[in-house]
Parts: sequence; structure tokens; C-alpha cells
Amino acid sequence: MSDSLRDQLLKAGLADEQSAKKARSQKRKKRRRGEADTEQAAASSAAAQREADRRARDRTLNRRQQEEREREAREKAARTLVVEREIAHDGDERFHFEHNGRIRPLNISAAQRRELAAGKLAIARTRGRYRLIPADLVERLRADAPFLLAWCADATEAGGTHEDAEADYPDHPVPDDLIW
Repeated sequence: MSDSLRDQLLKAGLADEQSAKKARSQKRKKRRRGEADTEQAAASSAAAQREADRRARDRTLNRRQQEEREREAREKAARTLVVEREIAHDGDERFHFEHNGRIRPLNISAAQRRELAAGKLAIARTRGRYRLIPADLVERLRADAPFLLAWCADATEAGGTHEDAEADYPDHPVPDDLIW
């Protein structure tokens, strides 16, 4: 059974010795000239395509992993910045604010309450604590780690002005005796 296909074809009478020699010589000539067999060419191109697909997939995966590492580094830096720039807030007044659907209290001083209302301070949550931070950190936190920002005074949250209220409800003016 170790006979080659050529030998088996010769024994069966389906091929003659001269055609076998001719096929063998043509095969040697192709190898010398560097001509690749069409099947080998197809197989090598398919292998090259698979390798290119694998490399593209690996590049995409590496890029995603790199972006994830960069995002985590920005978040860690934001957390560290919040802790480093925290403003001490032991006061006798309670400031109540809404965070994650719940009302939360924070003991602050009267001056800190005014600064919170004016938008000069904000509240961030990190390491299980609410922290007073300067308002200049708010934009950086919104860009790098928005989940750290618990409360900040916007124009709508600070109450706005009488003119803002009139602009919101033009059909329902506020009587003068109710404005103080």
C-alpha cells in the first residue's frame, strides 16, 4: 500500500510510463523557475489573509485595552485630585443636596453655603465620602470622571433670577407682592 498514486495508476493501466516521466519533469521545471502551484498559491493567500485578519483583530483589541488603561488612569488622577484639593467642611449648618435620587446632608459653614450657592464650590464623592471641592475642578471631573461629581450649582439649581422665571412661564406672571 505504500505505492504512490503514480505507481498505482501505472499498474492499473490508466497511465503510461512516458506520461509519468513528462509530468515529473514539468513539475521539476516549475520548481526551478519559482512558479508556485495554484493550489499552493491559494492556500498561502488564504493563510496570509487569515494572518492579516488576526493582526487587525489584535490591533483593535490592543487599542481598546490601551484606551481602557488611559481612561482608568484619568479616573484615578481625578480621584486623587479631588482628595488633594478637598476643602475642610466642618460647620454648624446642614446643607442638603440630591445625589443618586436621595437627599444627602453635609455639615458646612455659612460662608461655604454662600459659596456653594454662588457656584464657587461643588461637592464630589470619592472613597465613600462627600467632599467640598473648588468649582474649577468641575469641568475636569465632567471630562474625566463624571461619576465623581455629586452636586454643583448650575443656573437652574441655584434658583435663577426673577427674569429667568418670567422667561420660563410667560403666560403665568409672578405677582409683585410675592417677590422679595
